[in-house]
Amino acid sequence: MRIADQGADIVRITVQGKKEADACFEIKNSLVQKNYNIPLVADIHFAPPIALRVSECFDKIRVNPGNFADRRAQFETLEYTEDDYQKELEHIEQVFTPLVEKCKKYGRAMRIGTNHGSLSDRIMSYYGDSPRGMVESAFEYARICQKLDFHNFVFSMKASNPVIMVQAYRLLVAEMNVLGWDYPLHLGVTEAGEGEDGRMKSAIGIGTLLMDGLGDTIRVSLTEAPEEEIDPCRRLANLGMKAAELQQGVEPFEEKNRRYFDFQRRTGQLPVQKEGDEVDYRGVLHRDGSVLMSVSLDQLKATDLLYKSLAAKLVIGMPFKDLATVDSILLRELPPADDKDGRLALKRLIDVSMGVITPLSEQLTKPLPYAMVLVTLKELSSGAHKLLPEGTRLVVSVRGDESQEELEILKGVDATMILHNLPYAEKKISRVHAARRLFEYLSENSLDFPVIHHIEFPSKIHRDDLVIGAGTNAGSLLVDGLGDGILLEAPDQDFEFLRNTSFNLLQGCRMRNTKTEYVSCPSCGRTLFDLQEISAQIREKTSHLPGVSIAIMGCIVNGPGEMADADFGYVGGAPGKIDLYVGKTVVKRGIAMEHATDALIQLIKDHDRWVDPPSEEEKLAVS
Repeated sequence: MRIADQGADIVRITVQGKKEADACFEIKNSLVQKNYNIPLVADIHFAPPIALRVSECFDKIRVNPGNFADRRAQFETLEYTEDDYQKELEHIEQVFTPLVEKCKKYGRAMRIGTNHGSLSDRIMSYYGDSPRGMVESAFEYARICQKLDFHNFVFSMKASNPVIMVQAYRLLVAEMNVLGWDYPLHLGVTEAGEGEDGRMKSAIGIGTLLMDGLGDTIRVSLTEAPEEEIDPCRRLANLGMKAAELQQGVEPFEEKNRRYFDFQRRTGQLPVQKEGDEVDYRGVLHRDGSVLMSVSLDQLKATDLLYKSLAAKLVIGMPFKDLATVDSILLRELPPADDKDGRLALKRLIDVSMGVITPLSEQLTKPLPYAMVLVTLKELSSGAHKLLPEGTRLVVSVRGDESQEELEILKGVDATMILHNLPYAEKKISRVHAARRLFEYLSENSLDFPVIHHIEFPSKIHRDDLVIGAGTNAGSLLVDGLGDGILLEAPDQDFEFLRNTSFNLLQGCRMRNTKTEYVSCPSCGRTLFDLQEISAQIREKTSHLPGVSIAIMGCIVNGPGEMADADFGYVGGAPGKIDLYVGKTVVKRGIAMEHATDALIQLIKDHDRWVDPPSEEEKLAVS
């Protein structure tokens, strides 16, 4: 009822056994009596008889093709003859047909919902743990539906890794196009986590597909109270619907170079030292993805605070770059020539290879030694940049919708990087497609400049809209390997929030790892402990381990493959008991919950992945 009150269109309920299936009749009747007519979906794993029972009262049945008729995957590579494979398909048809017939009889809908983590051994033996395997797993069931003339179904291809999820849906649609099918899509990123992390991962996965014009229903899966999922879900849906209503796009162009079925990153040429350089420019961008931030003159007045907000380490008042330090800053206004303190602060940043970017007009009137200069294509064509001293590093701002003639000037420029910046207020032009057009131009002309996605958000934007907007508009390019970093600006947003959002975006796109990665499921009827509380406890003790990923799962219904991305797993095994995993292998079973977090930490230590968190004294020493 709380979910319906928040404005959801559909509610999915876990139905794990006969007792729960019987309760579904009561749930449905109670809701109808209270004037709640929201459609209900039963989530079924391993239990065909339960699906048959609940199809008599619920509106839709979700079946997981990885485990509806197959045993739980053992992650064994099995050798199948054509005959063996055919026999298994016949077994699936035998088990699945009664449910299809019953759905036809009662007018029910169905979701054939593949999960990356719970593919059958048969599928993995043939296709691997891959988007291709995910699609084929769903098609086995869809072909049976078609054979029985049942078409009231949708597909989903969920994964906890947004890159895999996007590839799987695209492959699904491409295969449907070949077959002349046109079934609806339900979009979602599984186990996205909580807070900004969960919203960001969902925006990267779901937002990318919405920008491609794909998707009919969406679920933002968060480790929070279920009704909390609806608001970010609505914001994401609004972005997609607005793009469709406005028919956002860009002048047609032929796309030959984007790899959208298999990930391959286009890596821009990182800055190199040139003869005569008096400072080191090699650190102004990071090989795994860069974070740039816009800094104001006011921030320069409190240098220690500035260094800290850039996440630099301070040693005796001097800044040094750390694991998650901002790589370069944009300073729209330079301090006056007589502001010795402001200029000294900038010199210290330049000395540790942090880039300082400033507009051409500022550098010409108040030159700052070794600053990189931001120029537009118009300024380049006017030749104004030639007034700068020889050897000045140039940063070029490009919209992406310019004419081919205007872009031609890039061929004759030695740019350190390009900022792709289409004004946020542009209504008709799609930021995503303008960027794809720019990348196509660069590829066709063998120009390997690094490209930074620069988004200027309007003032008073809601935090969730900013996270979802960045995940959708920049994440949709980064998951295709297009782009080398991010620069987010929002006039009234907290500086630290913008920095964290930028690093979260890079990590969500599987680029730069600066903190522990969590795969945590939303709780459901199968959850064997308080997920939100335990998740918070584990995060508090382990969030300082970049490069380590931890799965926190309420149960193991989808098989250990659900945690395929994680190094370590903390999984509900029985009420009050936890099983610990390393990768897909269970290493300790039945640990009492009160000792399980410590046992997880010990497991991480045993595998030499642990470092002690900085003590309070160390934190004070560097700040």
